[in-house]
Amino acid sequence: MKFWYRLKQLILLGGDLVLFFLALWLGLALRNLEFKNTNQLQGNLSVFVVIFLIWVIINYINGLYDFKKINQKKFVSTLIQSAIASFLISVTVLYIFPTRDTNPKTILLLTVIIAYFLIFIWRKIYINIISSNRLQANILFLDYNPEVQEIMEILQKQTTLGYHVQAVLDFNNKMDRTKYSNITIYKTKEKLEKIVANDKIEIIVTHNNLDKEDALSQELYQLLFKQIKITNVSNFYESVTGRIPPSAFHKAWFLQYLSDLDKPIYNKFVRVLELTFIVIFSLFFLLFLPFIALAIKLNSKGKVFFKQKRFGKNGQIFWMYKFRTMYSLAEDGSAEMHGAEFAQKNDSRITGVGKFLRKTRLDELPQVINLLKGEITVIGPRPERPEISNDLQNKMSYYNLRYVIKPGITGWAQVQQHYTSTLETSLQKFQYDLFYIKNRSMLLDISILLKTINVILRAMGQ
Repeated sequence: MKFWYRLKQLILLGGDLVLFFLALWLGLALRNLEFKNTNQLQGNLSVFVVIFLIWVIINYINGLYDFKKINQKKFVSTLIQSAIASFLISVTVLYIFPTRDTNPKTILLLTVIIAYFLIFIWRKIYINIISSNRLQANILFLDYNPEVQEIMEILQKQTTLGYHVQAVLDFNNKMDRTKYSNITIYKTKEKLEKIVANDKIEIIVTHNNLDKEDALSQELYQLLFKQIKITNVSNFYESVTGRIPPSAFHKAWFLQYLSDLDKPIYNKFVRVLELTFIVIFSLFFLLFLPFIALAIKLNSKGKVFFKQKRFGKNGQIFWMYKFRTMYSLAEDGSAEMHGAEFAQKNDSRITGVGKFLRKTRLDELPQVINLLKGEITVIGPRPERPEISNDLQNKMSYYNLRYVIKPGITGWAQVQQHYTSTLETSLQKFQYDLFYIKNRSMLLDISILLKTINVILRAMGQ
């Protein structure tokens, strides 16, 4: 299933690249009022290849290759923002890599306007194609529970994912027929082969206890010869949501996926990433320190730096450093009068300067100290406070397993969700953390870094 999702993304990206080159040719044609501009096209091609690759990265950062986002209401504004960013960064590139034969800066604006207008049309066409019923895979769920319900609600809203829930086995009569009037609901046992034939099923999503049902396993085995894709609800939930489902929280799952975390090649990549970020963070920290310190002091009373105890790898406690973003209300200089508590959206304790620092993530710069000490890494689960973590551990079994790896400055949970101020959102955060721990890779880390850049540039930090 991941393969088909990646394939659809590659087709979308390939279409963008074709349109970029077409836009360049049209831009040259409009600039010179002629279509015979082969020599000039070749003269500009080398520098524009670099520019187009940058545009692809900008589009990725802005979520234009994420099928969960490209069909949302903000799509047009996101496209315009990408076009503006592409133009501004391209101007810089043209000054760094000037061409001898021509002056492409005169046709850059035309190319950007034409390219992103064509991309808008291309995405509208592509979304309609992949959202059509003919190209959606029909799914049969062999059980109905809260996780299946969540998946169904997501698939109803996000038709670009390419799945259509065709049938569900609901022997316990939990489903609301009025809510799912377009879905075939089976309340009594039927032969799976008959259901597959009648409903034209292409994917069967089983429950997680399939090994305990020999008769059902035998039926599913026979369907393998009919080229039916069979997966369990945990894997399907993971691919749709980017989280590990709560039903997977048991010792066997953790032993299977979290017992061997040693990845030699990946660990070398992480070390290179850490060293790179130590250099970058140190430069930014020293550059911005005088200005941020002055702004904090002028805005409110209290210290410039703020430190808090956090859990590190294997539950080791360390002091994490940040720029102070809240008013100093308590005797220890913190903003907490009644013990540890979650930060809330539009929290009144946050100072004016603090809001800016949080949105731009500049408040995180002092964590270069923790990075240098080896207490955190660049990407991983965010380090939690011992008081909050212990409380969550009492409410959610296995919560402390998120500390089997080093915590990070940014992470999968941070780029996927917003505030974690309730037990429900904390559970989702834990699900995201487990997904990252299980699926850690260089590609996933690069994706998180690019998404983090998007959060910073859009001032979406909290």
